Amino acid sequence: MAKSPVEVWLWLLLVMQPYNSKTAEILARCGGDATLASRMIRDGEFPFLSDKEKKRAEQVRIGTIRPVLEQCRENGIRIVTLDDDEYPELLRNIKNPPILLFVCGSLEGLNEQISIAAVGARSVSEYGKTAASGICSPLAKMGFNIVSGLAVGADTAAHRAALDVGGRTIGVLACGMLVNYPSENAPLKREMIENGGALISELLPNTRTSTSYFHLRNRIISGICSGTLVIEAGEKSGSLLTAAHAVDQGREVFCVPPHDIFSKHYAGAIPLLRDGAVPVYGYTDIVERLLTDYSSRERIQQMLAEPPKSVQKVKKKAPEKTQETETKSLKPNLSEEKLSSLEPNEAAVLKLLAEQRSTVDELVERSGLDFSVLSETITNLELFGYIAREMDGVYTAV
Repeated sequence: MAKSPVEVWLWLLLVMQPYNSKTAEILARCGGDATLASRMIRDGEFPFLSDKEKKRAEQVRIGTIRPVLEQCRENGIRIVTLDDDEYPELLRNIKNPPILLFVCGSLEGLNEQISIAAVGARSVSEYGKTAASGICSPLAKMGFNIVSGLAVGADTAAHRAALDVGGRTIGVLACGMLVNYPSENAPLKREMIENGGALISELLPNTRTSTSYFHLRNRIISGICSGTLVIEAGEKSGSLLTAAHAVDQGREVFCVPPHDIFSKHYAGAIPLLRDGAVPVYGYTDIVERLLTDYSSRERIQQMLAEPPKSVQKVKKKAPEKTQETETKSLKPNLSEEKLSSLEPNEAAVLKLLAEQRSTVDELVERSGLDFSVLSETITNLELFGYIAREMDGVYTAV
């Protein structure tokens, strides 16, 4: 299966919005083919879509997508899609993975070295800071990737611990890449990128933070990693949500025992420890669990080798060729329903190409459209898989 253009993945994101379980279901039905998924959405093949989703499917065009691409290009933001080799393998295997990641920096090492998430309270104590440094620094020095959420407090302490020994650290944002949040960590973000790490977000570059998204973002933090370390947590800490995601994803959960078991500000790890989280008294507890213990090492290798659940190819038996099927393959299905879902110019050009394959110059003459208008029309049709450009530069309906 050929990779879908980044424009198609962006179209899916703009239509379906981030963290939409329907998107994963649609991709699974389409064998991971984003181009096929976008075409079937446009053709109304999924009745479970909401009215808002159907309306966005009608409205989003290349003119909507192009400004996002230009914004990313101008600000050094890369777009890594679900069918890119660079996409983190462990993240690809979670229940509802981001269909694309906006990335600043390098993802090198995420598919080769082991990553550990380190999370904790924003109002981290001195004990928590010492624990973050004493555990994350030696892990980073050994080659572990340290992943966290760039929040003030324990997250910042974990990132800082990795950087202090020249290690690689990854920050998963709860906002778009161009939103300066938290503002005090702007220098830290730059240092992370300069030191070979990366910033990651599944949100459009200008998207601001929202309370609900912090929880959704946490699934990415745990999803990238083989295990999650809770450095310090209150009874209602967001770190516990990250640990819960790790459990759901079949990953290890580690906890630093709290220094005050009677305080609600630090006792959040107690239920995790009771439920079987690995107590951590030093970095070797994590190393032994993830590297030395055979069953854990085997599980890590299995997770890395497992075919991506959301992009598994669906093998279908090829139908026997008959005179009827050969005729159909030469005549694309131009139903009135399909044509009515297109803009007038798109429908007109698609009809022309169904009649006769043509170059752009020929289409200008045949359609009577201005070149700039025709160019955008062709791009939209190609984006949704209605037409294809052959090696000789001639367009044809598919």
